[in-house]
Amino acid sequence: MKERKRIVSKKDSKLTKVPSLTPLPQGKKFHKRKPALQDWVEAILFAFVVAMIIRNYTFQNFMIPSSSMEKTLLTGDFLVANKLKYYFTDPKREDIVTFRYPKIEVNTPEHPDYEDNFIELFSPLYLNKRQAFSKFPITFFHITYYARRNVVKRVIGMPGDIIEIRDKIVYVNNEEFTRGYECYGVAIPSPPQSPRVIEDSRLRPNNIDAVSLANWYEPYRVEAGNSSRKNFNRDWFGPIKVPEGKYFVMGDNRDVSEDSRYWGFLDRRDITGSPWLIFWSRGIEYNKLYDTPHIRWNRIFRRAR
Repeated sequence: MKERKRIVSKKDSKLTKVPSLTPLPQGKKFHKRKPALQDWVEAILFAFVVAMIIRNYTFQNFMIPSSSMEKTLLTGDFLVANKLKYYFTDPKREDIVTFRYPKIEVNTPEHPDYEDNFIELFSPLYLNKRQAFSKFPITFFHITYYARRNVVKRVIGMPGDIIEIRDKIVYVNNEEFTRGYECYGVAIPSPPQSPRVIEDSRLRPNNIDAVSLANWYEPYRVEAGNSSRKNFNRDWFGPIKVPEGKYFVMGDNRDVSEDSRYWGFLDRRDITGSPWLIFWSRGIEYNKLYDTPHIRWNRIFRRAR
């Protein structure tokens, strides 16, 4: 009987025994496991930072929205731009470059008439004071992402060059600059719609257009031979001299390109990269009447040049 009691007591002691916690080694701290939500937030923030670094300093993808670079780049081409190229070298004549649009657009944080409407949180994010906390509509947050849009053009004039356009033909340092990629004509309607007619648009030396009204080029005029015209326009321009640190850029489709003729020289610091590869392309063919949008298989994985 005593032996049975002894066995039961030993069994009970095993059941009621509380396991002991292993003490932490001296100098080490106990880290509590983070909540799952915190893990997700940190992962998303890390991915955002990595994506911004890649986008701002290495490669960037974008889509060609207009026909200003036809027939080299077509509306609907999706490209990867190499943003490392011009960290180490300067652009050369005939290079295709991507750059921040020099013209400051209205209702943006950079425009002098609208800059007071924005509070910079951290670039490129801004708070629009005019719309935030408004009663109609009720808006508690109005965060604006602002960065100058990327534009693609070709370098025609280098620092120190004399640029002139006579009846659409470009002259650099008084020598004709024709390379075969330049094209002319206005598609009506313009891509990505199917054109029904290609119009031969030609201005006379005394015609007035948006270029004539710009007047940005006045300090850079050069008197050269018989070229002393008072009015500049899209087809009759210059001669002007490109200053140091600046470039004169044009679209390959000269009749529809809003380029240096309209808004001035391109500053070296605004050049962000160079188109490298077309990875997808959907739209119409260059100046093909009544064409319908389709996948342009022959352009996919082609070098952009």
